Amino acid sequence: MDALWRSGFERGGQGWPSVKLGYERFCARLTQLGHSADTLPEHVEAVYVCAASAHGDDAACRAIEERYFGGLRSAIARVDGRKDFIDEVLQLLRVHLFSGEVPKIQTYTGRGPLDRWLRTVAMRMAFRQKKARSRLRSTEPDAPELAAAPTSRRVDGSEEPFKAVYAHAFERALEEAFRTLTSRERAVLRLHFAEGMNIDEIGRVYAVHRATVARWIAGYREGLAKSVRARLETKFGQLTRDEFDSLFSLVYEQLDLSVTALLRNSVQFGGIATTELGSSKD
Repeated sequence: MDALWRSGFERGGQGWPSVKLGYERFCARLTQLGHSADTLPEHVEAVYVCAASAHGDDAACRAIEERYFGGLRSAIARVDGRKDFIDEVLQLLRVHLFSGEVPKIQTYTGRGPLDRWLRTVAMRMAFRQKKARSRLRSTEPDAPELAAAPTSRRVDGSEEPFKAVYAHAFERALEEAFRTLTSRERAVLRLHFAEGMNIDEIGRVYAVHRATVARWIAGYREGLAKSVRARLETKFGQLTRDEFDSLFSLVYEQLDLSVTALLRNSVQFGGIATTELGSSKD
């Protein structure tokens, strides 16, 4: 009775030999798509690999990337041809497709070619990211507005006024430092700090070992801290070394919280919430 579904399953395995999907999961996906025992999706091989990737199969995710992402670069380039923009959109797309409670790849129905469907998703994401960047440029001041800095660490015996005066400068330095990161560095930090993904989950997104992700996060974080420090040293050269060290120790203690807040609240760094990644209607 299930001969037709069995034949579709075999076609999927032949089309994607590096991907292993259990027959029960394949049937469950067809059932979710509303098929009965005598019907199959038009592009059943693509449904096969998407069903595997939606269940966290690293080989399936890599196979989709290797086969289709090269062509997506040219599509994204029609929105903005700069390499950093293309890389950033592909990083966002990778997360959008393969992570979250309901990965976007799970919404593919097999009614049209997978490459066309991926191109549509990528183009919509590129337009959104382009719009977000345009909004950022239109609201950015021509020059940073820095509050007048006191020459002493303590004001009336309290650290609080001191911390408040430099809060804006630190936020600006952190934003500037983030713009110097690569698209992968920004994406990994966003997944860890803003999306709350652990190193195992991020490792599945990038198909690398958890130890590699741990090294990435530690290295990116320290590099970010050094970049922020260098910017603050340039802006506040009037402070003594002891005063500056005291200033930076205060803001360094809050670095992780500041990174999290920046990524969650700032569209220029792709601060997309997990719910959006999982439930977009695109």
